[in-house]
Amino acid sequence: MGLGTTAARGSAITLGGQWVKFLIQFTSIAVLARVLSPDDFGKMAMVMAVVGAATVIGDFGLSLASVQASEISENQRSNLFWINTAIGLLLTLLVFAAAPLFDQFYDVDGLSDIVRAVSVIFVLNGLTVQLRADLTRNLKFVKLTVTEIAAQAIALAVTIPLALLHYGVWSLVAQQIIVSTVLLGSSAMLLRWIPNRPTRRADMRSLLSFGTNTMLTQLVTYSSANADSVALGKLHGSTEVGVYDRAYQLFKIPIAQLATPMTRVALPVLSRIADPAVYMAYLVRAQTVLCYVMLGAFAYAAAVAYPLMDLVLGSGWDAAAPIFRILAVGGAFQALSYIYYWVFLSTGRVDVHLRYSLLGRGLMIVAVCVGAIFGSLGTAIGSSVGFVAVWLIYSFVAIPRIGIGTGPLVRSAVRPMVLFTAMFGVASLSLSLFQRVSSFVALALAGMVCVAFVGVVALTSKSVRSDLNALIDTCRKVVG
Repeated sequence: MGLGTTAARGSAITLGGQWVKFLIQFTSIAVLARVLSPDDFGKMAMVMAVVGAATVIGDFGLSLASVQASEISENQRSNLFWINTAIGLLLTLLVFAAAPLFDQFYDVDGLSDIVRAVSVIFVLNGLTVQLRADLTRNLKFVKLTVTEIAAQAIALAVTIPLALLHYGVWSLVAQQIIVSTVLLGSSAMLLRWIPNRPTRRADMRSLLSFGTNTMLTQLVTYSSANADSVALGKLHGSTEVGVYDRAYQLFKIPIAQLATPMTRVALPVLSRIADPAVYMAYLVRAQTVLCYVMLGAFAYAAAVAYPLMDLVLGSGWDAAAPIFRILAVGGAFQALSYIYYWVFLSTGRVDVHLRYSLLGRGLMIVAVCVGAIFGSLGTAIGSSVGFVAVWLIYSFVAIPRIGIGTGPLVRSAVRPMVLFTAMFGVASLSLSLFQRVSSFVALALAGMVCVAFVGVVALTSKSVRSDLNALIDTCRKVVG
């Protein structure tokens, strides 16, 4: 089976599973927003914004190191497993011991108990990392997708009854622990792999070097993505964080639905391409898919922010709509940056990735912290400004440093950026003419306007029509 066919089938399986996970995530957000309070979500977000960094450290970049390596021995696999497990156990102990500091930092009682409970996640994740890396490396996309769906479905089936029984934030704690537990159990059952004892005879230097650089980059990225919850929680309290967090979780859905699973498929495929021309062709095709699907999704979501928040979250969440709209603008540039992430990993140039992530994500953290002074809207603006800065730095500074021209990638993004900016304006104007319709009808009307607008542009623009034909061709390969 060729790499193109492997990538297409992997994409079909992964994206199909993503739609199932989307339904689960959407149900979780919609139901729990009507049962739990912004304060409940805020407390959980304040805790996870800090302790979630331990998840990044626990992985230590070794999952990607395993996937990216051209060859890996049984002893190396086993050593990686025990390293991740040891780090996970250590993090569980450290986070458990540091729990009282959360009450002091945020000046909110009860957070320490939540921290102690979620600390068990890190040892569970440590045991799981290399199991899932092995499934990814061997392109076992069905097994990966099944385990993720099972984990989310089982966790939600427990969380909703707990929330209805007034367990509040503890229902969210249970959800996190159940997801990690089910992922570990199901991955171990499907892989049926028993690691060897740790040994010094395996060459670990290159894997640990790749992992360390990747982990540091991911830690910087994580810090910039969660500085908003920390800064808001410190300055404005858990309720403000809760409203912001619901908007942010919805904003993340398009990325989770396409960009993240595409990374799972793209990385092992791109890492095996030796011909530079073929490599660039894959990148441009992937960029076209990302741009038209992701930018289109964010433009539509930004246009329908108010009826969307009303339909999904229900009453009492009006403040989430403008936050969501601002984040959607930044999300478009976050989507554009994903192609560069694949380049850094597949070429092994994680050192360059780390260097320029420190610059770009550092600017984002500064922008978010300044914006947090002005509340959740200011925080959203700071976050979006940061996404734009990261994209600019990657496009015109970082990627040229590793000998890959960004011209074709940037040019492939220009047309969809212009197209969907115009579509956003047209959809927003159409909604202003139908202010008294229900939220569901507003979403449907805006959707029809968007489809009609793109159709008209495609009929009059040969370049856009060519891009859409390439997109359709890719979809046919995925479905086929």
